[in-house]
Amino acid sequence: MEVKNKTMFHIHTSNQYDELWQEGNELVIDNNFNSICGLSIAYFNTDIICSNDELASLEGYLKSYLTEGVENLDINLIKKLLEDSYRIIYNANRCKCEAALEICRRKKFKSYPSRLHSIWVTDKDNLDYWLNILTGKTIFELELTGILFKTSDLYIPDSHLSLGESIDTAETYWNPIFTREALDKREYLFQGKALIKRKIQ
Repeated sequence: MEVKNKTMFHIHTSNQYDELWQEGNELVIDNNFNSICGLSIAYFNTDIICSNDELASLEGYLKSYLTEGVENLDINLIKKLLEDSYRIIYNANRCKCEAALEICRRKKFKSYPSRLHSIWVTDKDNLDYWLNILTGKTIFELELTGILFKTSDLYIPDSHLSLGESIDTAETYWNPIFTREALDKREYLFQGKALIKRKIQ
């Protein structure tokens, strides 16, 4: 739906646009803007950062350790390998989810704003719900003029689904049924002009 001077709230995740998030700035959110969802796909890789700050293939390390034996590995190295493996799998699932949502949108809902090129916002009534989930973030009050799309986090595809299943499931995200639970987890995508009125915390 089109909105004009509508007050909404953005819970900000630090990214390459941090310097723009200042009170009084007006942001233009269009298809040239890359959201954190878009950045998660564009910059995804399976490399790890070594002690010398260089990137290396986790796959290569795991293969050599499995080939040569893991009996003498230091517990701290094992912990780091597990942490890196978890991070990569988590990010891979996130990329799969975002890819599925975008593929579904392009196939059936082209007129809707892309998650890859929108900012995420919520309304005042639902702000407390999201603050309980997204802890330690910065909140901005915005004045929005443009296109606002209402949906629900309830309909984000589950990480255990295949890509094909995720694409099918994503249709509900773009064409939501607003049950009580879905309304409790509602979220909005926005494209247009966003005036940063104030930083709340």
